[in-house]
Amino acid sequence: MSSSDDESLPGECDWCHDDRGECDRPHLDDGRRFSIKLEETFEVETLIPCHARRYVLERMDFEDHANFETKKIHLRTHHDMDFEVKLYNAESVTHFGCKNWEAFCKLYSFAEGMLVTMDLGDPEIEQDNMDIWVLVDTPPVLPLSYFEVSKNVQNMVDRTYYTDGSELTYKEKTHLVGFCNDLENYNIYNRTPQYYGQYVPLVHVLNYGNYHGDTLRIPKDCVPHLMYQNGGSLRVLNIYPGHPTNLNCPYRISKRSGDMTIKGWKKCMDSRNELLGSKRKRGARIGDRMISILHNGESGSILFYAILP
Repeated sequence: MSSSDDESLPGECDWCHDDRGECDRPHLDDGRRFSIKLEETFEVETLIPCHARRYVLERMDFEDHANFETKKIHLRTHHDMDFEVKLYNAESVTHFGCKNWEAFCKLYSFAEGMLVTMDLGDPEIEQDNMDIWVLVDTPPVLPLSYFEVSKNVQNMVDRTYYTDGSELTYKEKTHLVGFCNDLENYNIYNRTPQYYGQYVPLVHVLNYGNYHGDTLRIPKDCVPHLMYQNGGSLRVLNIYPGHPTNLNCPYRISKRSGDMTIKGWKKCMDSRNELLGSKRKRGARIGDRMISILHNGESGSILFYAILP
């Protein structure tokens, strides 16, 4: 690329680092909207573009645009999401950056390079709220309940392995979050001995590819380390309702694929249990989506499972 080509490219703003060449002319789109290009560290600090900064500060009622000041504002979306975040102002820059802003970014799976459009509202209508609407076309990827549980439970949810056709919507993930949280509480209440490795929840559809004859197959990605490859006994535990159902099944781990096969699964299919989020009891069926977590530790091997509604 020639030097003349370089000169024709929009330069990066010295203050907000926006590289779209718009910061030399303050404006909003249609008098109300602006977009932010997410940089590498957007979850920690996201700067308001200079061309929109004055309008944001006026709309959010900052008294002196050149002074340090922090306000709590509400970011709203058309998916009925409402996050209270902190908006920080300094002499030359204004930015989002707090735990709730980080959570909001994770809620919608924002990524570096994305353009996020924000709407300050109709300038012709006087507004006395501290709301900024974030115009997001795609639905959230997580439920709000995810942000109300422990970091350990969040890590479990983040590690979840989905087989083809078993993906959950953000509303359905409420059941996944609840299952992982209930499992953590179960382990605390029952003082379950230390387990090896980490939990990797599995969400899969019961079909003739993973359930054949009397055998259930668990992908290797969800099988904990240090399990006996030559097989052993596995407790199959459904912790719903309050009194768990407890069955025993033999298992083996394939030396070729690393997958686990659990024999005698038919009795687990026939066991009547509550569906997650429902008081209705029934056995598992082909076509059901199932959540399971393999535990391997000092107390032996356990498969915790539940059926999704």
